[in-house]
Amino acid sequence: MDIAILIWIQEHMRTDWLTPAIQLINTIGHYGAFWLVLALVLALHKATRQQGILVTSSILFCGGIAEILKHLVMRPRPFLTHPELLPLSHLPHSFSFPSGHTVCAFAAAFIFWRTCRNRYGYLALCLAVIMAFSRLYVGVHYPSDVLGGIVIAALGSFVVWHYRNKLDR
Repeated sequence: MDIAILIWIQEHMRTDWLTPAIQLINTIGHYGAFWLVLALVLALHKATRQQGILVTSSILFCGGIAEILKHLVMRPRPFLTHPELLPLSHLPHSFSFPSGHTVCAFAAAFIFWRTCRNRYGYLALCLAVIMAFSRLYVGVHYPSDVLGGIVIAALGSFVVWHYRNKLDR
């Protein structure tokens, strides 16, 4: 099913006008850099400091779990096992499961959603969905890598949220 979805995306969704936009989103999401910069900017201002600390903590915690899982699962990238898949980005040298871009995006977005509960929280979730989709579009992750990343981020951000009062000390 994973491969069928990737092939369908490759054959039916890739367009000359969409590809550059998706590649830009894919690049912005690299290692959670976009989210970390946003979180650090928030942490610098007293009114949003706790939110910035929570987002940073969630990204680091969930991202750490993802890196450990990558080395435990050791799933090869889809373009390595299925040559009919043509990747549209640089070829990552790390393992495929889970998607680190997706983990970081959703780790941040879930905290934004919990702390904002307004259009900014929903905007963060929408951006995370787009970033997750970009990993499928460029052909460097299986759909199950992305779904796994969302689950890891949901669980990890819940842990960070649960212990948020201890982070303030």
